[in-house]
Amino acid sequence: MTIEEEQRAFEGQLDQFLGEHPGEFVLFKDGQPVEFFRQFGAAYAAGVARYGLRGVFLVGEVVRLPVTTSLSWQLGVM
Repeated sequence: MTIEEEQRAFEGQLDQFLGEHPGEFVLFKDGQPVEFFRQFGAAYAAGVARYGLRGVFLVGEVVRLPVTTSLSWQLGVM
């Protein structure tokens, strides 16, 4: 899978993850969660150890990001 496909798969399962692992980081590979961690660094290190530096995997934070219509608005520039 490409990183974009991993991201879409992660986003499709985010609601389930929020109910079970809010605020954690998930190591995600081939459209499926592999393991959850409390720290980003631990999740990333596990991904590198399992799949190497050239392997495609995703580490995603299990949070709902706010939807904004404009980055300028969000940053308070406008």
